[in-house]
Amino acid sequence: MTTSHAEVGSFGESRVRDGIDRLRALFLMFVNPGAALKGALAETAPMFALGVSGTAFGLLFLQTGLDLLRVDVPTLPLLSWTGPVGVVGLCLLGVLYGTLGIALLGAIAFSITRPFGATLALGPTVRAIALGYSPALFYALLGVVANVLLGWNTAVAFGVTGLLWALGPMIATLRSMLSGQTRLSVALASLLGGLMLFGWAFLGT
Repeated sequence: MTTSHAEVGSFGESRVRDGIDRLRALFLMFVNPGAALKGALAETAPMFALGVSGTAFGLLFLQTGLDLLRVDVPTLPLLSWTGPVGVVGLCLLGVLYGTLGIALLGAIAFSITRPFGATLALGPTVRAIALGYSPALFYALLGVVANVLLGWNTAVAFGVTGLLWALGPMIATLRSMLSGQTRLSVALASLLGGLMLFGWAFLGT
């Protein structure tokens, strides 16, 4: 069985379009979450969205491990692992936390917004919450570069800052889900974001 050049070209174009759609969803969740909820989000695969949050938290936990390595304490405090092995373990724990934890967070957001009139389905809610960590991913990438190249301790300066920036997209997402109820959106986003921040502090420090 042979594959024509046209089929190969069509497959390549489809992959390019998928890549562009994913980048657009990332950008929109960074600057205009409401627009993402109405358009690009619907075309975003759940695993890609959770991959964004998983990578963001993986890099945050990596920075934490590198910071701990410099002061000669366990680099995976939860299991008392030390050295580079602990750093790698903490990074992998962060990826797990940023995928399963964010999936759970999205489910919580879905549940607690129902009584207030939200109608967005569970899948899009989880994708929106996960993609909302696009700013955290950006800051985490910068933090890893500064940590490795400059020798800075960056888990707080870059990592936590990124988590705080992620509250903006989360507030906008919840406000869109709740038909413009700003105060409620801020309160719920603070609660949900605080849960993730507390989880990082518990697991990584």
